[in-house]
Amino acid sequence: MKLQILLDPDDALRQELAALGIFDDEGSDYILMKRSMSVNYIPVKKDERLFYIAVADVVYFESLGHEIFVHTANETFVTRERLKQIEKLLDSEKFLRVSASAIVNTVQIKQIEASLFQKFILHMTNGARIDVTRSYYYMFKARFHL
Repeated sequence: MKLQILLDPDDALRQELAALGIFDDEGSDYILMKRSMSVNYIPVKKDERLFYIAVADVVYFESLGHEIFVHTANETFVTRERLKQIEKLLDSEKFLRVSASAIVNTVQIKQIEASLFQKFILHMTNGARIDVTRSYYYMFKARFHL
């Protein structure tokens, strides 16, 4: 049976499943995760190699076409998860959806620049600039008491 396991690498259940011969398969139609959980690590790929990176190291998630890019301070990875699924897994106190195609780590915001037409431009710690679109403008404004 193929099963995608969305548990941290050091989670006891993941280790018990491995002992039973059940391993992670990202191409699976089935996903195993804890109810009401936020993850500490996320499975990503770079150069066809699988990595688990700490969610705290993520600067932002970006959707371009059918691919989701995971940007850290120095590297960019790819994940097969949909942005909506990733959003459910993240700690809502630290991560915020700012557009249909981006979720940012609020701790990694270096500067917030007001823009025209109910928009903000976020300057991230890795040098990226992310737009807060009009659809997310009021949520963002309320979150940061602007």
